[in-house]
Amino acid sequence: MRTLRSQVRWIMIAIVVLFVLSIFGMYGFNSPRGNSSGGEDYAVAEIDGKTVMRSVLEQQLRNYVERANVRDITSADIPGLYQAALENIALASRLEKEAAESGMSASDEEINAAVKEVSDQFPTKEAFMQYLDQSGIKMSDFRKNMAAQVVQMKLMEKAVGKAEVSDEEAKEFYEKMKQLFFHSPAGYTMDFIRVKSSGEAEKILAAMGEGKEFKDAVGAVVSTDIIEKTPASGPVFVPESGFRDKLASLSGLEINKPSPAIELASNDILIAVKREKVEEKTSSFDEVSGDVKAVLTEEKLREGQAEFFKGLRERTNIVILDPTLFPKPEEKKEAPVSQDVVSGDAGVPAVTDVPASPDAVPEAPGDDAVPEAAVSPDVDQGGAAVPEVPVSQDAVPGDPGTPSGSDATVLQVPVSGDIQVPVSADAGK
Repeated sequence: MRTLRSQVRWIMIAIVVLFVLSIFGMYGFNSPRGNSSGGEDYAVAEIDGKTVMRSVLEQQLRNYVERANVRDITSADIPGLYQAALENIALASRLEKEAAESGMSASDEEINAAVKEVSDQFPTKEAFMQYLDQSGIKMSDFRKNMAAQVVQMKLMEKAVGKAEVSDEEAKEFYEKMKQLFFHSPAGYTMDFIRVKSSGEAEKILAAMGEGKEFKDAVGAVVSTDIIEKTPASGPVFVPESGFRDKLASLSGLEINKPSPAIELASNDILIAVKREKVEEKTSSFDEVSGDVKAVLTEEKLREGQAEFFKGLRERTNIVILDPTLFPKPEEKKEAPVSQDVVSGDAGVPAVTDVPASPDAVPEAPGDDAVPEAAVSPDVDQGGAAVPEVPVSQDAVPGDPGTPSGSDATVLQVPVSGDIQVPVSADAGK
């Protein structure tokens, strides 16, 4: 059921687990920092009576834009982004204050787990320690920061409460989504390669005609001549409905026999080999009930957390001191929640953004832990309000009929005109 869980989590709005707070004065209340824009630093707003300097707002704006993956920013977007950054500062400030007043504390075990959550994002423990050292963060201060965040997580969990899903709710979801998530059409697992010239394609076919295995035949092709091929994870799944147009000849192809060279487009030649027949199947409710309940539980937690943050904002007083930076009252819209930390699991603080100092916010280098997979251009992600979530490479929503219990996946990639060639999400690595 791994594929199903990953597909549904990708489609569902991700749970905002925690705003990353700092003991280093990240919010810059009455901060003496200089303005990074080169001008004189000054107070732009007050949050619950505490001054927010423009340098701090701009730093938060940069963080917000990076975390929310905002692209193609225009001058008309800046006021709204300033507003979103200020809202994030306000929410984080209120959460920090209420956590401090809650009387809750973090145990050494909980702090250790939070520290590990961050350090595991680095390739080695030594790399993590080196990063802290280069950022000027002492481990003692880092642990204090993690302790504060653990308490904030506890406060939120207490406010949200437990999410329970009944069998009736799970069955209703199953019936509504059965065809989309729990039905797999008939099809085949296939090996494939796309090369840039008919000459290279003929070399592969000649080698297989001499008895060479597919992987050995394609291994002799120069990498620069390969557009795409079967990933290391194995053959990809192709539904029978995919055998149409230029791929129609694959319908009658014998198992383990290479197809003729198929010209998909100029300098794009396909050779494919069917491996195994996959029968049509619809998973029963009993088989997937655990996954269904997990998905619905996450959705209920997300809704509870949204209400929690809404309450924080309602208890926070923001006074704008420089209205020229922000949208005019009639232009204001509800700012999206910061995506500094997004997780698919609500039980453990997932920390990715730990401020090092008033002027630096260290981040784990790159996104090596979970690379972002390509997504079918026909998939609607629901607009900017939906966080962009990393997708597991072994589970990318392609054809809705992808077998839910199989690791083989399909991603439709436009090649020429309306022709689509089935390829794996891992292809091209």
